[in-house]
Amino acid sequence: MIDLRRADMHAHTYCSDGRLSPTELVAKARACGLKALAITDHDCIDGLAEGMDAGRQYSVEVVPGVELSVTVGDEEVHLLGYFFDPDHPGLRAHLAAFQQRRRERAEQIVAKLKALGVPLPFEAVQAQARGQALGRPHVAEALAAAGYVEEPQEAFERYLADDAPAFVAKPLFPAREALALLHDAGGIGVLAHPGHWTSDATIMALLQAGLDGLETIHPSHDAGLTHYYRQLARDFVLLETGGSDYHGPRPDEADTMGRYTIPYPWLERARRAAERVGVT
Repeated sequence: MIDLRRADMHAHTYCSDGRLSPTELVAKARACGLKALAITDHDCIDGLAEGMDAGRQYSVEVVPGVELSVTVGDEEVHLLGYFFDPDHPGLRAHLAAFQQRRRERAEQIVAKLKALGVPLPFEAVQAQARGQALGRPHVAEALAAAGYVEEPQEAFERYLADDAPAFVAKPLFPAREALALLHDAGGIGVLAHPGHWTSDATIMALLQAGLDGLETIHPSHDAGLTHYYRQLARDFVLLETGGSDYHGPRPDEADTMGRYTIPYPWLERARRAAERVGVT
């Protein structure tokens, strides 16, 4: 019998840069007919407990997830972690320290903006983040709310993009260390949305560092890229995952939830791989 159940293994809540609460996100997944959902906030697992409670309420399996910002040499990539123990002391200690470094980065960006004649109060950035993980999107939203730019995208173009005058680099976390930490916590690590911009050399380095899988299904992957990465996963015996990378309703974007999904058996294979690494 064909298994028609679907899963989304990449979605964000307002605990990082999403717009919905964990409960609202799980309710959205249920409305889209999904069997399972991974909550993968950026460098943050604060929404998992609420999300899992909501999963029981809405009969949606919620997978422990996180999206880690990591580096391979000078290149930044994102790793999706799955099926780890959310109470693992080492993982919690790393995420707490990383959140502090994100706060310090936001303070440095605000200082650069002030030097550029844009005196944005740091408290305005904190207000946009609602006490959660600080990032450039919160600075952009604060700039728009204060009237310094028309919309957040303009803030990136004028001030916050990688080559813009108020840019501050993210804290560094080598991918090898991130993968080791995920494995120690009983989880697995998957390269998120490799797209057109991840070099073959970077992928090879990740394989040598212990990469477990590739996100082959993603809104940024057209049919050709999806085929390419699916073949690469087969060639190197890697897990396949995928999802919508959902951040919540946006007036200028199509709703991705429910459109970019994976067969539920892919999720089960990922779970079994994590069980071989450690205790889920």
